[in-house]
Amino acid sequence: MLRQLLQPNPPIDAGQLLAFGVRYNLDLPLAYRNFLLRNNGGQPVPAAFPIKGFPDNPEGVIQAFFGLNASIPTENLDKIMTELTDRIPKGILPIACTDGDDFVCIDLRKGGEPVVFWDRKPFWGNNVWSDDELYPVTGNFESFLNKLHDL
Repeated sequence: MLRQLLQPNPPIDAGQLLAFGVRYNLDLPLAYRNFLLRNNGGQPVPAAFPIKGFPDNPEGVIQAFFGLNASIPTENLDKIMTELTDRIPKGILPIACTDGDDFVCIDLRKGGEPVVFWDRKPFWGNNVWSDDELYPVTGNFESFLNKLHDL
């Protein structure tokens, strides 16, 4: 279970969050919206999470949750979404990066809010999306935060 966030980004307000959702045509899940308003990203403690079905690696480790207006460009959610627009399906929302430069995402495409691990290695270099690189983690963002654990 998430105990704390180190080095969170500067606070944001509801207007900034609403503008982000409109810009990318995303209806952010309530638990994730509240997380961004409260914390706006950062490095979680603990940081490990389970990955279902990922060959030879049943655990991932979050390097950082993304945030709006993050000072580190690779953790800036708006910058990441801008770079990935037209390269990933609408409704895939990257929320964190792992220590292996893969992403944790919320998949909003089918009306649910499942959190998935995106193995980005096959995507690097060719920018060709495949759902085969998504692996289940939890059913929603709140349960994801509860599944975080120490290694």
